Amino acid sequence: MSTEASEPLHAFNPIVEIGGAGLLSRVDPRTATLLWSSEEDLGEPKPPNVREFNLREFWQLWRRAWRYEIDTIVVHPPTRHAPWHWRPLRSVFHRPFGPWRRFIRLFGIQAIRLLPRRMSIMVIDGDDMRTIPRCNAFLLDRCTWYFKRELPIDRWQAFQRTLHPEMPSTRFRNKPRNRRRIERLRPWAIGLPTETPTLPPLEFPDKTIGLFVAVATNSSTVRPAGLDELRALAARRKDVVIADGRVLHDAFMRNMTASWLTWSPEGFGWDCIRHYEAASVYSIPVINQPTIARFHPLLDGVHALHYDADVPGSLTRVVEAALADPERLRRIATAAREHVATHHLTPWRRAEQLLSYRSGLETPPGGIGL
Repeated sequence: MSTEASEPLHAFNPIVEIGGAGLLSRVDPRTATLLWSSEEDLGEPKPPNVREFNLREFWQLWRRAWRYEIDTIVVHPPTRHAPWHWRPLRSVFHRPFGPWRRFIRLFGIQAIRLLPRRMSIMVIDGDDMRTIPRCNAFLLDRCTWYFKRELPIDRWQAFQRTLHPEMPSTRFRNKPRNRRRIERLRPWAIGLPTETPTLPPLEFPDKTIGLFVAVATNSSTVRPAGLDELRALAARRKDVVIADGRVLHDAFMRNMTASWLTWSPEGFGWDCIRHYEAASVYSIPVINQPTIARFHPLLDGVHALHYDADVPGSLTRVVEAALADPERLRRIATAAREHVATHHLTPWRRAEQLLSYRSGLETPPGGIGL
């Protein structure tokens, strides 16, 4: 593939990604191209299959779409605001000065409106929000699948105060158009970002810590409530280690590796990289009960331990009961690492998820629950 920036998109890239992130374009640059449409400038050096969205690139995209030269479009939408909102428009005036180029780039996602409706479109919403912004409603109507990380168990709640002014009513839920929207929603997992498609070899480590705790408490009410409970537990047990202040990532990973359990409560969203980081080093994540629909979840008692955040003493009871049975912990920790390696390495396993839906092999986990 040529690296000349002036050349059009490669004719043999049947998959095009649009947005500020790449997934399939990272896994297989030969078959996927990324059109960069983020508020942030594209850094250098950039891979040859990554292009900045502009009018010329859109013309090439439009021609290829109408000529059946593109198989699938994967969209990474903006998280909160339409391009005409004042917040993204501020980026137009960043330095070095290039307002027209940045302004055009903001409309990369919106340009999908002009592509043929027969296009297969998959949307990846990895934001912490549990609702779908109104600016992304047209994508929900155009797409084949809409993957959402923080997807409420009751899917209708994703439309609350966005596509519906209040909680979606019975009348709203009974409309065929809205039911089609619900049918397109699928759960998405943030997973564990890795540079390679496999985890590095790791023998089961020596465990010198019972429970490791290192969380910021300003992102969720679940965290300060649980931390108060764990401080009381640490006063009774020396194997409970609570890190106060910021911990560097290397030290953080070393402590998790030496720990049977790692407390991983929800923050801005329930799905968290820490769930998968802990499992990858044979440390069992201790998580408050899930509040979202999940894809290949870390199951309670199989790959993780869950507790009831609204029941006082539940976290303490779960931790103490687990630490009393090291053999059970070893089984869960081993299963958790295998589960993450099989289903949750990003971008590798996430790309496989998209391709399985694209080929029609994937079925809805647990049903839609209409």
